[in-house]
Amino acid sequence: MNLFIDTSNNKLIFILEKDNKIIDSFFLDNQIRISDIALEELQKFLNKNNLTIHDIKSLYATKGPGSYTGVRVAITIIKTLKTVNEKFKVFLLSSLAYQASNKKTISILDAKGSKIYIGIYQEAKNIIEDQIIPLDYLEEFEKQFKDFNVVKDYKDIDFKECFLLTKDSFQEIKNVEDIKPLYIKHFI
Repeated sequence: MNLFIDTSNNKLIFILEKDNKIIDSFFLDNQIRISDIALEELQKFLNKNNLTIHDIKSLYATKGPGSYTGVRVAITIIKTLKTVNEKFKVFLLSSLAYQASNKKTISILDAKGSKIYIGIYQEAKNIIEDQIIPLDYLEEFEKQFKDFNVVKDYKDIDFKECFLLTKDSFQEIKNVEDIKPLYIKHFI
């Protein structure tokens, strides 16, 4: 059984998957206090499915970018579980890549202060590296990649479908000390 956790963008998302089939999912939107509820909600989610954490073989998570605290919550849960039990396999992916799925996408997340995180993806491959830019620059990217869909802030995406379509793009992290959040620095 595989467990996907995403807390990077004020959402709490859990997906249980086995053999490329979604077993169950859980989604809460607009969660300002994800750190206060994540573990309790995870326990409820596993209980609902008659599972314990020991039934999980692989842990998947987005590593950011996103809200500073939100990114750390999923990463901390995953890192703690891997520390307690080295048998867990851990896989991480950029939240921009997850949101883009396998489509031709300009993937955008609000970085606050008139800035955005942006990554350009085609067939689940990053063709323009994830970065932070002023919102004003978006128009130039849209002109350059006019046949790409713009997806912003996890709006109107199917979380389960995104997981299934990106599952093979997640990178396995073998060492617990390499389980780290992705914080993109402003380059301008």
